[in-house]
Amino acid sequence: MRSKKMEGTSAPSLRRDPYEVLCVSRDSSDQEIKTAYRKLALKYHPDKNANNPEASELFKEVAYSYSILSDPEKRRQYDTAGFEAVEDSMDMEIDLSNLGTVNTMFAALFSKLGVPIKTTISANVLEEALNGTVTVRPLPIGTSVSGKVDKQCAHFFGVTINDEQAECGIVVRLLYFEHDINGGYGLALQ
Repeated sequence: MRSKKMEGTSAPSLRRDPYEVLCVSRDSSDQEIKTAYRKLALKYHPDKNANNPEASELFKEVAYSYSILSDPEKRRQYDTAGFEAVEDSMDMEIDLSNLGTVNTMFAALFSKLGVPIKTTISANVLEEALNGTVTVRPLPIGTSVSGKVDKQCAHFFGVTINDEQAECGIVVRLLYFEHDINGGYGLALQ
């Protein structure tokens, strides 16, 4: 496939064949593509490669390639006529909403890198938040919270910081456990 220069700052400067980027063959199944994407996204994630600016670019290239190959219509268009058939203005969207809560939360970490990712939030949670019927619990700086969140529900916390704390930056760490196959719990995200 021919390479083509990409417009914009969030995409790699030179397009490579998405199959080559994800190290999969043209007849790969959706599951094989998804597995390859996850492996490479973890490998090149900027948080794991803070001192390697190339990793960030490779991560974006992997995400862009997956955005083409994970969408049946875009994949068909690309297979038929290459990048010319895929809109130049195509947003890099990765819809992980059908992959479950853990993957959606994991994808939310990627969104801070400028890759817009569709997520699904329960209609009940949105309605409660919009109507102001949720309870927002205070969360003092430096404290942790643990508990269980039922499916299709959410817990809301508010953190109050002063200007000095804001200038230093804030780090929020999520630790999420999910039922594993054996009935126990396993660490899914940190």
